[in-house]
Amino acid sequence: MRVLGAILAGGQSRRFGSDKAGALLDGRTLIDHVRAALSRQTAAIIVCGRPGYGPVIEDRPRSGLGPLGGLCAALAYGGASGFDAVLSVPCDTPDLPDDLLTRLSRAPLPAFVAELPVIGLWPCALSPLLDAHLERSEDRSLRAWARAAGAHAVELVAVPTNINSPDDLSAYRHG
Repeated sequence: MRVLGAILAGGQSRRFGSDKAGALLDGRTLIDHVRAALSRQTAAIIVCGRPGYGPVIEDRPRSGLGPLGGLCAALAYGGASGFDAVLSVPCDTPDLPDDLLTRLSRAPLPAFVAELPVIGLWPCALSPLLDAHLERSEDRSLRAWARAAGAHAVELVAVPTNINSPDDLSAYRHG
């Protein structure tokens, strides 16, 4: 299976107060920690919705749709580029497991991390279904999309840390 890594980075970082993707942790940006973890597991990586951090694609069908806009763009791009699936992760999870792809691919696809559904393995063939979901549904949550797609929740022993605020980053540094 040829997998595209998609870093979902289109948020406005309201809770963080500044560009969360560029926040430093151990001398590297959060997004660089995520990119390093994905590079060991996927054939290629794109960044969805955040210029300045590598190959970027714009959210689909438009910006302002939250993580689903980035995922929608990644699925369409992945399908058009010969990938079978997209491994989606947010830009603010610096401790992704090195075997994340393996763990998710053990479940029937699509699959997502139960506690953090923005992390998921989504077949590119779902692109038209997500386009339709965004067209007709007002619920832009990843959980609603996962239900609509028939995705399977995967429980992880250690859930990746999701850094949403400067306090979260400080706690992670000292934890």
